[in-house]
Amino acid sequence: MADWRQAIARELSGDTVGGMSEDNHVEIYFDGDRVYHAMLTAIASAQHFVHLEMYMFLSDTIGKNFAQALSSKAREGIPVRVIFDSIGSSAADPMQWASMREAGVEVAEYRPVAPWRKRGGLFGRNHRKNLIVDGNIGFTGGMNIGDPWSQQQYRENAWRDTQIRLTGPAAGHLDHIFIDSWQYCSGEKLEAHIPPTLTQPSGSCRCMVVGSQGLGSRKQIRKLFSVHLDKARHSVKMTMPYFVPPKRLRKSMLRATQRGVKISLLLPRDSDVRVVDWLREGLYPSLLRWGVRVIEYLGPILHAKTMVIDDNIAIIGSNNFDILSVLMNRETAIVVFDDQVTEELNRQWENDLNLSELVTRDWQGIRPWWRLWLAQIGCFLLRKL
Repeated sequence: MADWRQAIARELSGDTVGGMSEDNHVEIYFDGDRVYHAMLTAIASAQHFVHLEMYMFLSDTIGKNFAQALSSKAREGIPVRVIFDSIGSSAADPMQWASMREAGVEVAEYRPVAPWRKRGGLFGRNHRKNLIVDGNIGFTGGMNIGDPWSQQQYRENAWRDTQIRLTGPAAGHLDHIFIDSWQYCSGEKLEAHIPPTLTQPSGSCRCMVVGSQGLGSRKQIRKLFSVHLDKARHSVKMTMPYFVPPKRLRKSMLRATQRGVKISLLLPRDSDVRVVDWLREGLYPSLLRWGVRVIEYLGPILHAKTMVIDDNIAIIGSNNFDILSVLMNRETAIVVFDDQVTEELNRQWENDLNLSELVTRDWQGIRPWWRLWLAQIGCFLLRKL
């Protein structure tokens, strides 16, 4: 394990915003309402600052709850800063940002889709879902702020996702990522705040925070995946909503299977982005030929982004196993070296299998002809990437 940590740190530490730390307390959430309650409670308890960096911040019931909580905290005189992605949050009511600014919240739009605006552009999104409170509490994962993740709002159709709460120095490393994004959006350089509470250990968990800086930066997320695939000895279990890896990551998977590593993929049969499903299915013949176990989730929309390596290392984040996350977007991933966390993810994996179906070599028989045709096109396109 020590050799593995050193290899990861050597490959990533020089290229990433984030860092390695010990003495963290980690909590895993699979229920949107529970994590939203924990996030709102953390916001209400803030004494120094609140930093939110969110791809999709909607104006529905959940979105309004957060807008009100952030505005209320700003009215108390606590610095509150919010970054929202221009495309991810395009469905939000512009009046939501106006009312938050009026309350004292500093709001920044990431890469406006307008070529005449400073730092505008279409590609290279801020796909993170990060909340940091006082530099001591942090949340990240796959959950945006919106009703689709709430069972109270969406009932049995609530999206299946995973979020992590960090208490301790890893939350401060998560804030370094926000500070980098804030400077990019606003030009303002913030000073990292280390609260006195960090002098006391919050837990016993070792974590590494990895933050990619988007379009044109070094490929931290690709390295994150390739290092773990290359170092895996026994097994890799990956839950991913969007699986369209570039050639280098496909080669890493192939090398792992050739060493005898058992790779299992849990993917949605039908995601919320249908073109990704068609591209992904173009990879099925190769994956099955390599001996990769491909499982399709048949429940509500699967949006979790997790990876368990050899049952003792976990990765939880906003990053997908696709070209956008690897090459273009700002993403966040947490590498957790803790057996209890991997056990929790493995239990959820088994629960998800109850709503899933194994992909076999005759998988084409349950697809319509047009979907198979699109998969062939997807396979051709992916060979070029």
